[in-house]
Amino acid sequence: MRAATKVAVAPAAPTRILGYFTLVGIKIIDAELPADLAKRFKVRNLAAGAPAVLLAQLGVDRGTGNAGLGTFLLRHALHHALRGAVEIGGVALIVDAVNADVAAWYAKRVPDFRSLAADGLRLILPMTTLAAALQ
Repeated sequence: MRAATKVAVAPAAPTRILGYFTLVGIKIIDAELPADLAKRFKVRNLAAGAPAVLLAQLGVDRGTGNAGLGTFLLRHALHHALRGAVEIGGVALIVDAVNADVAAWYAKRVPDFRSLAADGLRLILPMTTLAAALQ
């Protein structure tokens, strides 16, 4: 498993972390996916799983004044996830939102996210969809 964390700092105060995100290489198996996505990703009966990228963490310092830093970091994370998927493989981006409000925040910024869990907190975005959106 590989992981990478990126942080945002202010040039005037480089020791203060304003925000961050972490991407982790994971594997998803067909049992985790709706049948149409398992077929699309060609992971049917693939017990070893297919590579994916997990946006494991994304956070901002509440003292930043909510100036859109979270959205900026999400976009940056999406670009990094796509680049990683192209370089080392990955069929989808997965996000585990901590609660329904955070899941709604992600869905508002990336309308193509699709829920994988009954509680709506695990979201998936196919890399082909992400690639098309970022072009």
